[in-house]
Amino acid sequence: MVSINNRGSGASLERHSLWHCFALLFCSLAAVVLAGLWFSQWWLWLLLSAAWLLLNKWQFARRKQMLAAFNRASVQLEAMHNQDYSLQAKAAYQSGIAAIFQQQLHQLSSVLQQRKSFFDEQQFLLYRLIDQLNTPILVFDHKLQLSYANNEFQSLFGQPWQGMRKASAELLGLCSEPQWHFADTERQRQWQIRHSRFMDQGQRHQLLVFINIQAALRDTELAAWQQLIRVLSHEIRNSLTPVLALSEHLQHKLAPGREQDALNVIRQRSQHLQDFVSRYSELNKPLSINLQPLCAADLFAVLQPLFSDAALQASGLSLQFYADATLLQQVLINLIKNAIEAGSPPGTVLLHFARQHNQLQISVSDLGHGISNARDLFVPFYTTKAQGQGIGLQLCRNIVHQLSGELSLSPRSDGQPGCSATISLPWHNS
Repeated sequence: MVSINNRGSGASLERHSLWHCFALLFCSLAAVVLAGLWFSQWWLWLLLSAAWLLLNKWQFARRKQMLAAFNRASVQLEAMHNQDYSLQAKAAYQSGIAAIFQQQLHQLSSVLQQRKSFFDEQQFLLYRLIDQLNTPILVFDHKLQLSYANNEFQSLFGQPWQGMRKASAELLGLCSEPQWHFADTERQRQWQIRHSRFMDQGQRHQLLVFINIQAALRDTELAAWQQLIRVLSHEIRNSLTPVLALSEHLQHKLAPGREQDALNVIRQRSQHLQDFVSRYSELNKPLSINLQPLCAADLFAVLQPLFSDAALQASGLSLQFYADATLLQQVLINLIKNAIEAGSPPGTVLLHFARQHNQLQISVSDLGHGISNARDLFVPFYTTKAQGQGIGLQLCRNIVHQLSGELSLSPRSDGQPGCSATISLPWHNS
């Protein structure tokens, strides 16, 4: 930056102009006195005194006009500093350097007004874009207080962001150092936070984007299991096909007895293994989604006869929604079957239908032995049942995931023993 220093820069313009006026005042007064002494006519004294008064009045008026011009320019600059470009100072001079300065000031105000309008438009589009995204996005001001968020804030924090306006990052369980992250370990494992900075109204703001990495990890895990299943299915089927063919061929040639019974066991176990592989191969199949209007009462009426001994209970049966009836029934059948096999007594398996936060939620609660190892619930081949295969929950979650939903299992929140499986699906109006 270039600095131009002039002599006498320590003095102010107001003081300099005032001394100039006083100097002219005394000089003109001395001239009037000398002229009066030189010419003794009384009318000349009167004329010179009137001229002296008018001259000094004009001089002070010019000084006031000059200072007023600078004051108006200062007020306009202050308004521009506060990003108010509607104020335009009236020009005190029509020509000269002061008029040029005033004109340049107006031009600068117009340019800054255009830039602000462009910035406001871009910011408006940015916030509109934030509202349309289906991932939580938060904006913190220079005090690290929440100033804006999109609707996905509610899915992450359980309430609309407007009720948490001006909440601190610490209150939301967030830490900014060394990088933005959740203080809670479980949430930190699930969410990755990316942030950037931007200026708004001259102040620095923080933009946080929350990415659910659990979904990406689940997709990667599922892809790995699917690849393993494809390889195993191919090899097992290649081996089982000739075994089944030979066992059936030899069984017709042998007389009834131990040998035929042994071949029968081989055939049955081979068939069982082939069915087992076929069930796992369903994880690789993409689903065809067919949304249709459903009523919770009609859905429960279909499920109830399948488990007549369990005396199923239900609530929220008046709820009407859109979903794929076939796929949803398959998931609920597996979850109800798990609840019964977990030891839940008859009459204690409860289905609850509800709409919460623009989502369809269906829960299956039981009074069984509960969850023994929550981390391995959705791991293929893992089961705690003596006759289990470790396929049911993984298949259910795959179906729900392809329906753009989530399946979660957790201990009951009412303090009773047992488990609660919750299906969360997007709410479709049509």
